[in-house]
Amino acid sequence: MEAVHDFYPSLFLVILLIILYIAIRNGVFAHFKETFRLQHLLWLLGFIIVGYILGNIAHYLYLQFVPALDTIVENEATNNLVDSFLPTWFVYVLRVIIAPICEELIFREYFYCFFSHKWLAYILSILLFTLIDTRLTWSFFEYLPMSVIITSTFHRYKRVSDSIIVHGGYNLMVLIFHIII
Repeated sequence: MEAVHDFYPSLFLVILLIILYIAIRNGVFAHFKETFRLQHLLWLLGFIIVGYILGNIAHYLYLQFVPALDTIVENEATNNLVDSFLPTWFVYVLRVIIAPICEELIFREYFYCFFSHKWLAYILSILLFTLIDTRLTWSFFEYLPMSVIITSTFHRYKRVSDSIIVHGGYNLMVLIFHIII
């Protein structure tokens, strides 16, 4: 089991480096500096906070309408799958850094390239991202608001670095509040 524990972080790191190499090579991060202007970062922080609030409202509604047993089974199956074979520190790195980078490059940057109608790309990106994250369970409605926020962030300026920061920031907020509460 220890070999598996050490193998997956290395595998994820190699995949991340390959994805980043392709992105950099294609000029995806050409406007990366603009993302880190103070005024722009405050705007992104606002998106993270609004997303977190909407996510909590959706979570509350989800718990009200989905039977408790289904909720436990859905969440436990997902958490146990990831947590069972990865070191805890790496699960945090995966959720806050690696997953946002990979998912945003795939579901926003690359996905948008396939459509000439950007609103179609916008809607399909939201739906596909949410469906894949929730594996066609009732939690789709819980994840949908954050998917709208993240996709809207990308759609505004077409800068994947913006959506990576919002996605990672949101996941970080969720982890921090999960640890605290």
